[in-house]
Amino acid sequence: MIRPEKEKLVKELVNEFGAVENFYFTDFTGINAEDVTRLRSELRAEDAKMKVIKNRLLSLVLQELGHEISDPNLFKGSTAVIYSNGDALMPARKVAEFVNEEVPIRFKGAILDGRFYVVEEVERLSKIPSRPELLGQLVGIFEGVKSALVGVLQAKLQELVLVLSSLGEQKEEQ
Repeated sequence: MIRPEKEKLVKELVNEFGAVENFYFTDFTGINAEDVTRLRSELRAEDAKMKVIKNRLLSLVLQELGHEISDPNLFKGSTAVIYSNGDALMPARKVAEFVNEEVPIRFKGAILDGRFYVVEEVERLSKIPSRPELLGQLVGIFEGVKSALVGVLQAKLQELVLVLSSLGEQKEEQ
């Protein structure tokens, strides 16, 4: 590409990425076209996108957006940027699902709310359940507590009935 085309592309990417706060960087070396298409369609279904960008252009875009990248390995090899306006952790979970299916896609890092996360941190974030799953777990916890409370109260009522019947028997004997 000649320089004006690169400048135009950088401006377009800055405008597009400027509206998003969360970016995941992945290395997709060795992934076949069918898996890339499947990943893109699953991301689209969740209102997320995946773009393959040359490392030099990505570096320029991130500089324009004011993001500092502390890991020089981010700009080595092939890089795809995955981003979403919705759930910030959904792209990480989707990539982790593909890794579990033995598709050779790997995290290189992420920028979430202006902070750069290294690979290990992104992998931990990918294991956090979604909001509906967390709400379901919370409801389950409340149900368990409620059931335990009912059990304790019933046991105490039974003890009270036994004590009262025992006292009634003692009064009858006297």
